[in-house]
Amino acid sequence: MARYKHIAVKKIDLADLVPKPKERKPTPRQIAQQERDGEIRAALNEAASLPSSQAVVIDMKEDQKLPTMRASIGRVLKAEPRELNWGVRGQSIVISKGKIPGRGRAHW
Repeated sequence: MARYKHIAVKKIDLADLVPKPKERKPTPRQIAQQERDGEIRAALNEAASLPSSQAVVIDMKEDQKLPTMRASIGRVLKAEPRELNWGVRGQSIVISKGKIPGRGRAHW
């Protein structure tokens, strides 16, 4: 290699120039979502193991919101489809293999 008076020159492999992927920490919101989805997945597994005459009821804590829980259940069921029925009764979510009574219009 020629000698340079005003610059420094060296040889490297082109593989050394490939950018390294950045590892990002999950945000607190993502961590909460992952934890919530894991708990919902466990509740769905429990409901799937019960007979169709029984159900699992999820009662929300004070800091939880119903739309968030509904979205989480929908997301988990979309990722892992199951033969389960679920619905909202007041501030609780009911999950069962069987049909949940009280849905739809009452017939007189």
